[in-house]
Amino acid sequence: MKRIIHWEDIIMKNTELYKLLEIPNEVVNRLNQYQSERNICVPDSLAGRILVRSEWDAAVKELQGLVGDDPDGIKILWELLNIVCRYSYSEYVKMGISMDVFVDTMKYVTRFLNEHYDTYGCYRFVWAWWFPREISLSEYRIGALEYELVDGYEREIAVHIPSDADFSPESVDSSLESFHRFRDTYYPDWKDVKFTCDSWLMVPELKELLGEGSNIIAFQNRFVIDSIDREATWFLGWVYPGAGEDYEALPEKTTLQRNMKRYLLSGRKFGVAKGHMKI
Repeated sequence: MKRIIHWEDIIMKNTELYKLLEIPNEVVNRLNQYQSERNICVPDSLAGRILVRSEWDAAVKELQGLVGDDPDGIKILWELLNIVCRYSYSEYVKMGISMDVFVDTMKYVTRFLNEHYDTYGCYRFVWAWWFPREISLSEYRIGALEYELVDGYEREIAVHIPSDADFSPESVDSSLESFHRFRDTYYPDWKDVKFTCDSWLMVPELKELLGEGSNIIAFQNRFVIDSIDREATWFLGWVYPGAGEDYEALPEKTTLQRNMKRYLLSGRKFGVAKGHMKI
């Protein structure tokens, strides 16, 4: 089903959004520069496709082609934030969802900008492919965790763990309780849908790398593991930001990094796993 954007609806100014999200000043200046020089017209039909799960991958790629050379991702970031201002904010207002949830959810952008700066010493936005989840009101941050309403072959509520989250059991409990209230208020027809998590944090071998007292293991123990993909390597970017896939050169700054490095150098595969939350 196509989603229609009504541009005359309630909108937020781009500058106001940047302030709410606490986007770094350097990035704001570059966004404003792009806006002043912008010479493209994004069809409403293309913007609308970014709101549809089955189409958003192709639509983001088409939008990237439309903005042209964009090595730091600032152009497409402006285009996507502009849709937030003109569509997402309006939908939040219409549904009566709080501004706190809106800001916490959209700060996904700020978090990844800052993490890229911390890792590489410069601001780049390389997560445009994920942003439609927030833009289309398919994903919300409620407390420590993010919850994605996946209306695919079968429905599931995919739980995501932001890197800046307080991951203590108490914080996770609070987030889950708050999301249950949120779901029951705004998405009551999702009440009996299962919670899932597809992450390197689900891999059972973490128990031997971290020990049973870890908050990660406490979170993992909330789930039944359904599948493990031993060939996946994207977990390396989370455990070793910016380090690449040369196991010998991996840093050893944390207990997890040290233990994971020994694990990988021993020839064992790690991967990612998916599970569903215990009732």
